[in-house]
Amino acid sequence: MLDTAIIFSLLVESFFFILWIKFTRSGESRSRDIVSGAMFLIALFILYRVFKLNLDFGLVLAIATLIAALSWILGRVIELDDLRKESKSYFFILLVITCIRSFAYEPYQIPSRSMVPGLQVGDFVLVNKHAYGLKFPGTNYLLTELSPPDRNDVAVFIPPHTLCETKPTDARPDLADLTTAESQLFLSKFKNLQESRCVPLGIKFVKRIIGIPGDDIEIKGYEIWVNGQKLKQEVISSNSQENLIKETLDQGVHVVRTLGLSDYAQHKWKVPKGSYLAIGDNRDNSLDSRAWGYFSEDYLIGRADYIWMQWRSFSELPGFSRNTKIQ
Repeated sequence: MLDTAIIFSLLVESFFFILWIKFTRSGESRSRDIVSGAMFLIALFILYRVFKLNLDFGLVLAIATLIAALSWILGRVIELDDLRKESKSYFFILLVITCIRSFAYEPYQIPSRSMVPGLQVGDFVLVNKHAYGLKFPGTNYLLTELSPPDRNDVAVFIPPHTLCETKPTDARPDLADLTTAESQLFLSKFKNLQESRCVPLGIKFVKRIIGIPGDDIEIKGYEIWVNGQKLKQEVISSNSQENLIKETLDQGVHVVRTLGLSDYAQHKWKVPKGSYLAIGDNRDNSLDSRAWGYFSEDYLIGRADYIWMQWRSFSELPGFSRNTKIQ
């Protein structure tokens, strides 16, 4: 459902755009400057609403690029050089940004502690948008074939409970295979999460993929079995606050954090076709597949490859000491 404030702002922006053309053609420079200022303020408000509503910025960029192209064409048709020149310059700038962000790398800031110690709150990561196949900007439509994620990938995706239209059976297609107690527990937890967190376009999460289609995954406490093989885990640090454990998954090695809160937790999954199982490295402080089930390949965004900056808050300066490849 479209936001009323954005729709109204776009209508007002269109009206001012017509006025801008009128004042430019008549040579009323002062009126044109006033209208330009008003259009700039409205554009800032629209951007504010876009970020507040967590709308896909790639789609916003694609729409802005299209508008710039149409304005460029309009400037040529009505023979208005100011409109043609400005629209042309904006079009090429927006086109380059849209292509880089949609098909190469997209910046993403880590919002929570679910991937500690590898990823900290405030880390800015580069998300590889072509790792799993190219998609049309702002949509789930694949332009190329899907390149399936590997186990141990740190993936950015949209989990099912953040999408208001998702049904519990979409998140757990194997719901009928669970015991009555297990299915009721999952249904209750999923519905509560969805009611409190869902938005029309979903929310991006970043987690580590531990299960791909066809995998049998079992967790007992902090020990994990993948297709009957227990993951190698080695304690590298332990104190009264936390335990840091080096974990090996396939050929990848990463560090996970435990607090001793899930010693007796047990989970078992058979990952269905087209779905993935994802868990945070901060095992006792992560909202992941243990709570909301599987996420669909349709909602893959990309693979988090690099930390390129850290900026925890506006009261601090950004830093680059954590720049590294994500393990």
